[in-house]
Order: sequence, then structure tokens, then C-alpha cells
Amino acid sequence: MSKYDASELTNEGLRLSSLAANGKTSFTITRVASTADDLSTVDVTELTALPNEVQTGIINDRLNSPDGNNAIVGTDVIFENSGLTESYSIGAVGLYATETGDSKSEVLYAVVKAIKPEFIPDFGDKVLMQFGMIVYVIVGKAENVTVTINPAGMATKEYVDKAIEAHKVILPATLMYTDKDAEIAALWKFLKDPTNANGSPYVAKETADKGYVRDNKNGSLTYGDNVTIEPADKVHTQQIRENGTSEPANFDSGDLTIDKDLEVLGGKIFSESEDYAAFVAAHDKGIFFITEDDPAS
Repeated sequence: MSKYDASELTNEGLRLSSLAANGKTSFTITRVASTADDLSTVDVTELTALPNEVQTGIINDRLNSPDGNNAIVGTDVIFENSGLTESYSIGAVGLYATETGDSKSEVLYAVVKAIKPEFIPDFGDKVLMQFGMIVYVIVGKAENVTVTINPAGMATKEYVDKAIEAHKVILPATLMYTDKDAEIAALWKFLKDPTNANGSPYVAKETADKGYVRDNKNGSLTYGDNVTIEPADKVHTQQIRENGTSEPANFDSGDLTIDKDLEVLGGKIFSESEDYAAFVAAHDKGIFFITEDDPAS
């Protein structure tokens, strides 16, 4: 099993952490790299770059110090053999950082030396191998340090747990799938009117009930709020021509009765034997009723 020593800051790392501790700057841990070189006897403070880099790793997450020390930040990193043509052992790992500000260049911030290096095989047999480690470094003040996380990296359990907690979704007891038929047993209430695939809204029952017309099969119709009507048949309706005039209406005896008190209202009733041409000419928009002569009346 591999084993690694605690991280050591370079001179640039010491400078950045000191400034960050006093609130004079901030920086971002931007990259992690590995080397096969044995750096066990090398003075890390003098390094400005990791010698003979072999791989760039994946920064997967930023972690707080386990003991709550605000001056320490953990960086979760992963190295994998995908695309690796030659096997090697990770002799050391280097963290790079970039100070906030224009024209600031990336510097080697800290180095982790191997006590027992991890062997990374090549990818010749297409078997994926991953090696992960958490590198804790002194950063002065954690709030002045950020970590660039590779979105393609594999999430740690802690990262997933935090993401789930932050975006918790409560699923219903019964799930419905878009590609399967389903029966809805509960009463669903929509905050917005649902629409079909064309975007046309469905009509609510209370709206539809006011617009239907139902044939009652007994000569009557029901519409709206249970309003029932009996349409007139053709015998008792008057057809209107396009010019607004109509055919004379002749009703069978007994179909129409006239109360002769209608005369009190300004109307006039004629019998067939009377000449009403003059009256009609003077009242071209009137309605005239003709009664049959009744010798007995």
C-alpha cells in the first residue's frame, strides 16, 4: 500500500499563504501534477515547478480541514491510467496555484513526497485504474482560497452527500414514466391549466358544461347550466328572405288565437269580407290578423 508524507509549501506557497492570512490577497489552487522522480531528499522550498511531470491529475473537490482549522484546505485529487503509454510510480505530487489579479502566473504551491509510491500501470490492457488522495495544505485563511474543480472528475462521497442535501428532491410514492401508460388514482390539482402536445389548453369541466348542447330526444334541447328549450317546428316558423321580407304566414284553424282586446293596444282585426288595403298601405310595418267570417258571430 502506498504512503505519502505531509505537504510542504514552496517559497511561493509560503508567500501566498502569508498574504492570504493577512487578507492582502487571495488565490486559486488550479492544477495538480505528478512525477516519477524521488524527491525525498529535495528541498521543496526552492522548487518553482515539479520536475519531470508525468501526468496532470483531476481536482475533484475542495474539503475543509477535519479538525476545523480555517488555515488548512483539503484538495481531493485523482490520477488515472487512461491514455497512459508507460507505467510509473508516483514519486511526488505538486499543487499549483494562481494569485488573484491580472497577469498573475501559475506557481508551484506545495509538494507531497512519497514514502511508498503508488504504482500506476499503463493502459495497454484497457483496464482502468484510479488513484485518489486528499492533499491538505496551509493556505493562511480558507476564505481567501478557492479550488478549481474539474467538472469531468469523479465525485467523492462527501461531495455527493452535500449535493444531495443541497438539491434534495422528495419523490412521490407513485412515479410516472413518460414512455409508459399509467393510471392516476389520486386527484391532481394543477396550478396552471395543462396543455396538450400542441400547446392548446384543456378546458375545465365547469367551462365545458356551459358550452355544450344536448339533444334530449324528445323535441327539446338542453344547454349551458341545464337550460332546456323546445325549438319551434317548421310549421310554426317564418322563413325570412335575404331582402328581409317573408312569406305570408297561414296557420291552421286553432293554431293561433287572437284576443280581440288587442284593439285596445292600437291593433286592428279584420274579417275576410272587409277591405283592409287602405289600412295596410298606411301601416306597411304593421302585423295584421284576418279572421274568418262567422255567420253565427
